[in-house]
Amino acid sequence: MKAEEELAIKGAHLLGPSLESKFDELKYEITHKIDKELTDSQNAREYICQKYDELCSKIQYLSELDATVTGFRSDVRAVEKQVTALAGRVDHIEKRALYRDCPSLTSSNF
Repeated sequence: MKAEEELAIKGAHLLGPSLESKFDELKYEITHKIDKELTDSQNAREYICQKYDELCSKIQYLSELDATVTGFRSDVRAVEKQVTALAGRVDHIEKRALYRDCPSLTSSNF
């Protein structure tokens, strides 16, 4: 029995360090993979946050641009109304001037 125990102990010692180094290697690979995944997810999170901030800035810029364009449109409509009113007044003045300058038909008959 002692020979079998000694053989088992010697076998365990022979396999032990090799088996232990395999576990250490596996532990290192798992830890390394977890660290890599963690780093990748942190980088992805930072990238998404950066893109989100850029998107928010663009939305803010476009909102301000929309407000500016809306203001310009309002100003153009107001100027258009003023030009239309002014054109109507000019037409009215031109008609009065034409009537004054043209002799009437009734006066040319006399």
